[in-house]
Amino acid sequence: MMRNHFLLVTSCAALVFLAAKTFADGSSTAGLWVGEVTLTKVNETVVGINAANQVVAPDPAVATPVQSPAHLRILLHVDALGQVRLLKNVAAVDKSTNSTPALVLITDESLYPNYPGTGRRFTAAAFDFGDSNANELLNLIAITAANAAATNGNATNAANAVAARANAEGIYQSFVTGAGFRNAALNAALSAKLGALQAKGTNGNATQVLAAATGAANGNFYVVTNRAYAQSLTAAALIADARFVTAVDAIASGAAGGAATAASSNLTATVVGASATNAALAALTNVINAPAIVSPGYQTFITTADFQSAAGVAAAAAAAAAKQARDAGALPALVQNRAQAAALKALTDAGIFKTADKVVNNELLLTGSLGAGGSLAGTIYLGANHPTNPFMHRRHTDHSTGYSITRNLNIQFDAATSTNGLALAGFGVERLTGTYHEEIFGLHKPLGPDQDKGLITEGVILLNRISQVDTLNQ
Repeated sequence: MMRNHFLLVTSCAALVFLAAKTFADGSSTAGLWVGEVTLTKVNETVVGINAANQVVAPDPAVATPVQSPAHLRILLHVDALGQVRLLKNVAAVDKSTNSTPALVLITDESLYPNYPGTGRRFTAAAFDFGDSNANELLNLIAITAANAAATNGNATNAANAVAARANAEGIYQSFVTGAGFRNAALNAALSAKLGALQAKGTNGNATQVLAAATGAANGNFYVVTNRAYAQSLTAAALIADARFVTAVDAIASGAAGGAATAASSNLTATVVGASATNAALAALTNVINAPAIVSPGYQTFITTADFQSAAGVAAAAAAAAAKQARDAGALPALVQNRAQAAALKALTDAGIFKTADKVVNNELLLTGSLGAGGSLAGTIYLGANHPTNPFMHRRHTDHSTGYSITRNLNIQFDAATSTNGLALAGFGVERLTGTYHEEIFGLHKPLGPDQDKGLITEGVILLNRISQVDTLNQ
């Protein structure tokens, strides 16, 4: 462990020189953070016998200290918008062709040939990522096909309707790049201009001018119409996606802010209008470039021949099983159960679930914020056939497939007032400390009276920021 720690510190120090000119003043936590998790507690899974010969079951919700801590390297990246990503590896490369360093951070190994400069690669062996969205999508296709078949509906049409909504990113981009949404941005700017000028004309202060511009922009007919459409797209999304409504709010807010700032500065109506329009269009660009909610691996999966055949495979199996069950006089609930089981089995036998499990991602989006007093949460999914599933063995026929594994991560950072808060560690590298909690399902049978507890491990985390480059793979 000492050797690994030495390598980590040496690697971080080696990159400080390359990253030095990318650092900027301020408290933003954007950039690459490299650190270590030290696990000091686990919950107990073994039932014991006490001195009175009584069975004693430990509380699986309580983690107890271990004799020898485990150490894991962890890599986190924060982009300019504050989105945090957990990385399994990243290469820091100097792409400069002169004496001025120009650091880039690469997580996509296929891009390595594009950057012939010198650099260093960091890896976090304890973290690898499958894609739960791909697996859940197939489950939904099977369930939908079974429900339709069990009620004498058209299973094929039902399954195809789900598959047609699988491209979450495509649906979002169609919305924010469409003519209707751009028209909403321009009309929000026009309404914001009028609202701001009217408030300023009655000697309103800056707060009143902004409120008037905001109300006018949000009340614009095109904004209202697009917000309603955004809400319907959100409700229909297979994968939860708050970006639709957020996008509408962003253009309205941008237009209002631009108009209010110019009007409060006593600028002409023409300038106020231009300021509102420019701000609305800037917001439009930002929402178009918003981070995708699905991974590149998921996007690739839904274009495969296996996925394209999934709806038909599930529907055919569900319809046949439902008919057989009805002909045998089964009750509706049993008809549905048999149709669903048949659809899932057909997708498994056709290798479609295996294809979904084999999706490999380089990054995992986390919720929350990285910073003093902040917290992060995320779920790692490894499918039964993921290449790094620990139950699999390439050369053992009994271990050709494994069990699905889910890891729920939670990180709580120490507050800024603590001595362990955001503090300088020298060489311009910033440091964060906090606590780390993880619950794992799939490695062991569920624990507790309700069989709802996984393997729990806890410890502390230490992070050092080695670069403020806020963009990956560019």
